[in-house]
Amino acid sequence: MPWPPRGVPVSNEPAWLAPKYPAAVTPYRFEIDPLDAQLATGLSLAAAPSGTGELTLSALSFAAGVATFRAAGGQPTRVYSLALTVARSDGAAGAYLLKLRVDPLLAADQPEVAPAAGFGTALTWTG
Repeated sequence: MPWPPRGVPVSNEPAWLAPKYPAAVTPYRFEIDPLDAQLATGLSLAAAPSGTGELTLSALSFAAGVATFRAAGGQPTRVYSLALTVARSDGAAGAYLLKLRVDPLLAADQPEVAPAAGFGTALTWTG
């Protein structure tokens, strides 16, 4: 399997991103399907669970078929779901499900109950 893994539609297995630590602000890049990339007019990215103290996303951008963003914060030991949607000029949309684990700092780290189980406000990019 080539690395980094290519995008996968939501109906298939999610793509796992490299884990991060809670205090780290980590850049990520994700290559989307060539057809989605060719016709992309906008992107949106949202994380679940959401709320105060959960993973925050910033600096969403897109160039040459690769979506880039930064992830900060998050609860130790929690696995976050990221929904990446690509708006296309033909009216269709490409959807990708990404997973991101936040590693614990200490062996005894336990996540708090998430304030909201669903996806938070989406971060957007328009071409």
